Amino acid sequence: MNKYKGVSAEGRVPPPEEYRIPKGKSGNYNGRPRGSVSLTKLTGKVANTKYRAVIDGLSQRRTLLELVILKIQALALTGNPGAAALIKDVWGLTVGPEPVKGVGFLLVPEVLTVEEFMAEEEARNAEAVEPGTEVNVEVEEFLKTVRGEPSPLGEALIAFGRKYGPLGTS
Repeated sequence: MNKYKGVSAEGRVPPPEEYRIPKGKSGNYNGRPRGSVSLTKLTGKVANTKYRAVIDGLSQRRTLLELVILKIQALALTGNPGAAALIKDVWGLTVGPEPVKGVGFLLVPEVLTVEEFMAEEEARNAEAVEPGTEVNVEVEEFLKTVRGEPSPLGEALIAFGRKYGPLGTS
């Protein structure tokens, strides 16, 4: 039998009765201070702040998070192994929440004749680029890597694989 009434198994003694928090009452009487900001909200606010940047010779407004991702991607393509290692960390930050299931809406298209539909589609696709006519540098670099030819992307992917293991295993 324990000779000390109220002593816990770790040897701690509870505070005297007058200092104990009554059941059903919060121990944080004043609550969170007015004007305090959580780190999560502050980080989100900074990451979603838009800045003007020149990308491919065009002035564009992008969020700080987008600019960071573009810069890391550019550094990884130049062969910087540290940038390739950062890509996985940034991917974790950009994953959005799961969509709510069972909620949605239905779009019903306007009733058109075949001729009206084809005319609209031809007008919409007049400026479109054929998929095979534009060279995608990332795809070309990736294909070089697959063939075993030296490339900056290949070096970055190899460094990434050495540090983190193959993608999709986590």
